This record gives sequence, structure tokens and C-alpha cells, in this order.
Amino acid sequence: MGSHNYWGVERWRMALILFFALLGGLLTDYWMVSLLLTLIGYIGWLLYKVHQLDKWLENGAKALYLPDSNGIWERLIHQIQQMQKKSLARKTRMSKLLKRFQGVVTGLPYATIVLNRHNEIDWANKAANEYLSIDLKKDRGQRIDNLIRMPEVLKILRKNTCKEIEIALPQYGERQIAVQLIPVQEDLKLFIARDVSERNYIQQMRKNFIANASHELRTPLTVITGYLEIVRDDENLTESLQPAIQSAAEQAARMQSIIEDLLTLSRLENSVLNEDAEQVINMHEILHAICEEQTTFIVDNSHTLITHSDPTLKIMGAEAEVISVCSNLIHNAIRHTQKGTIITIEWQKNRLGEACLKISDNGQGIPAAQLPHLTERFYRVDKGRSRDKGGTGLGLAIVQHIIKRHGGYLDIQSTLGKGSCFMVCLPVERVVEND
Repeated sequence: MGSHNYWGVERWRMALILFFALLGGLLTDYWMVSLLLTLIGYIGWLLYKVHQLDKWLENGAKALYLPDSNGIWERLIHQIQQMQKKSLARKTRMSKLLKRFQGVVTGLPYATIVLNRHNEIDWANKAANEYLSIDLKKDRGQRIDNLIRMPEVLKILRKNTCKEIEIALPQYGERQIAVQLIPVQEDLKLFIARDVSERNYIQQMRKNFIANASHELRTPLTVITGYLEIVRDDENLTESLQPAIQSAAEQAARMQSIIEDLLTLSRLENSVLNEDAEQVINMHEILHAICEEQTTFIVDNSHTLITHSDPTLKIMGAEAEVISVCSNLIHNAIRHTQKGTIITIEWQKNRLGEACLKISDNGQGIPAAQLPHLTERFYRVDKGRSRDKGGTGLGLAIVQHIIKRHGGYLDIQSTLGKGSCFMVCLPVERVVEND
């Protein structure tokens, strides 16, 4: 029945009420009394239908207890039943989705905990019990920071950040757990944990191997280099052997550079920045000295260096390490760009008050796909050219480690055919305020 028919019934009902009111008035000559009594009766009937509807809804709006109605009341009941069906269908779909989600998350090898906006546990899989000792039956509704009392965990919960951190839980001894908070909605977060003990152990073994191998290779390589220098300077050396000896000496020198860089990386990875050894660094003077030194390596004015440096901007840090950062970045800009390139060196504060060193050029640029790999060890954009120019492939890895030790970050931007920009920024805390 359409809505027009429902209202048609109501119009007939109103016509009957008016008819009986007029009939009562004609028979009794009490028109107002007749109209009033008729309206009171109609209102009483309406209240009865409202009461029926209320009781039906209170009992769950079941079809078994459906009120006997017609007209607009029948339409209201029909609309309620349609809404019930839609709601039931939505609940069924949501229930299936929830079961599928729980099935997928339960099967994950990682510990996964669902948190509400108050960081209270709503759900957790079995791996959460294994990694974090979270038992859903006992701990549902508990705040996770009451169960995992660690400053690092409190920090990511407070900041609501996606950054992954590593923690060592006392109950697991040497076991390392990487945890991450993933905000999904305003009132829903995923707290994920995974075991990284084996990965860290392998990384440490690799670091130890590289450090030990580099250290052991240094002495015999020094001896080889020394003998090559003696042979190369020998006046009795035949002309046919000179290119081979020269090539061997160059490769030995390159290997020495690689070993020194590997030892530097090993030292950076296995030590923390000693705050007592930090000092005030005059970056303006350091950049000026490095630029003067680099100009001696520029052949036939192939590159132009332009410097914009704030002489009043000084920082606190390990001077030798900061010099290494500046030297690596400027030397790379010269080494890996073509003749005629203009290299701009800027040392200034950014809008956040951080101290930033920006090395930009108008060279050939770097493909976007290769930018994330530039700080990897031995990675080269153009392997042949970099090797021919004496690069070790470790310079940017060293820069990355030093900047992280100082609490800063490295940002690399590049466009093919337009040039590249390497920028390192140190936090406001390291900026030395002028007296």
C-alpha cells in the first residue's frame, strides 16, 4: 500500500470524527460539548495507539506481537520493520567482517592489540600473550600503559605516533621487541609488536665482522702500499711495468679509504655521542676552510662554489664528526656532477629555528627511485663513474649516522636534469645562542 493510501485512510477517519461531532450537535443542540467529547475520544484513541506502539518497541518490535493497526499507524510500523531489516543486514555484514578481521589478525605472527581512545584494550590475539604477556580474558578493558610500564611505550602512546621503537622486556632477558602504534580512527588504534632479536643479532654479527675484518686488513694493506710506493719510485723499474704498479697503488689507496670509512662507520654504530666531548662549532669558518680546500681539487674551474653562511650561527657537537659531514657532502657534490655545475652551500636557520646546511647543485640530478637508497652502504647511482672517481660508497652512510647521533636528519631532494639538494638539519637544542 502506497503512502497516499495510508493518508487516505486518515482523511476518512477525520471525516468520520467530524460527522459524529455534527450528528451529536444536531441531536442534542450542544455543539461545543459534542465536538469536545468527540475530540477527547479521538485523542484517547491516539494515546492508546501510541501506548501499543511503545509496548511493541519495548518488547523488541517482534512480528509476533505486531499491533493491529491501519492507516498511518500501519505505515509507521512498516517503516520500523524495514529499518529493522536493514539494521540486521548491516549487523550481519559487520559481524562477518569482524570475524574475518579477527581471523586474519589472529593468524599474524605479530602481536596485535586493538586499543580505544583511552588506550584501553578491546581485543588482542594470541601472539600478544607470547610477546607482551597480554591475556585478553584478564586484561580486556585495562590501560596498556598500566601493563607495559616503559617510558618508550608511554611516549608513543602520548604522541600517538607511528614511529617504531625497540624495547627489551625484563621477563624475556635479551629478547628485543619492536613495537608500533598505528592510529586507525579517532577512537581506534592498533598496537603491534614483533620479535626482532634474531635480526638484531645478525646485524650485530655483521657489524662485528666488518669491524674486525677492516681492522685486520689495515696492517697488511699498509705494508703492501709501502712496498708499492718503493717499487713505483725505483728508477730501475721498466716502463712496461709502471702502469700496472701505478694502478695497483691507486687500488690499494682506494682500499685504504674503504677500510678507514668502514672503521669510522663501525665506531659510529657501536658508540654513543659523548656529551662531554662536545664543543661550540663555528660552522662559518669550517665551511670556508673546506671550500678553499676543495677548490684545489677542481680542475680548470670545472665547478663554481657559492657560499651563503650565517657567521653568527654556531652549534654544539663533535667537531670532527661535523667536519666529516660537511666535507663529504661538498666533495660528493663536486665529484658526482658534470663540468660547469654551480654548487651552492647555505648555512642558515630554517623557520623552525633548526640549524641547516644545504648543499644544492644544478647538475644532472638523481632518479627518484634511487633517492631512498643513497644512504645505504656501497650504493652508487652510477657504479662505473663513482668507482672511477674514487668514491667508496660509504660517505652518505657516514653522514646519516653522524646526523642521527646529533639528533638531526638528512633530507635529499633531486630532479633529473635540474639538480639535487642535500640538506642536514640539527635540532634547536644544538643552536648556540649569541651573548
